[in-house]
Amino acid sequence: MQLSKRAWITISGMIWFIVGIGLLTLGLNFIVFKAQVETQETTSLIAKIAPMAGGREKAAMTLIVIGLILGFIKGRFVLIKTVRRVVERILALPLPIKISEVYSKNYLMLIGSMILLGLSMKWLGFPSEVRGLIDVAIGSALMNGAVAYFRLAFRPV
Repeated sequence: MQLSKRAWITISGMIWFIVGIGLLTLGLNFIVFKAQVETQETTSLIAKIAPMAGGREKAAMTLIVIGLILGFIKGRFVLIKTVRRVVERILALPLPIKISEVYSKNYLMLIGSMILLGLSMKWLGFPSEVRGLIDVAIGSALMNGAVAYFRLAFRPV
């Protein structure tokens, strides 16, 4: 089966969107769970923010909003460059396009390093709310980048 260039761009966007939803959900779960656990812990980020925010739930919401804003900024100003490079690469390829031609080695190394970063947060024992904040930020950034893929895939030619 031969896919069009528009289909390859859309598939790239769908991958980013699905991974973004997964990371956003994971991050939200980390933050919300940490806010719901009643402990005497005073060193957690939520415990430190809670007095200023007006409670643990509002501290969790503050972390979520910060993550969403950081993700929006990263997606809008950093990842958009990657999206444009991938789309330009796809548009420059002659049909039929093989999957091995779609992504450059540098792009695949970037994805691999991001996966290793995510795994290292688990291995290094990052606090769950910090992991959650990072996952929310990256997830929302990827979803924002996916929207850029979709806009470029369906723009008038």
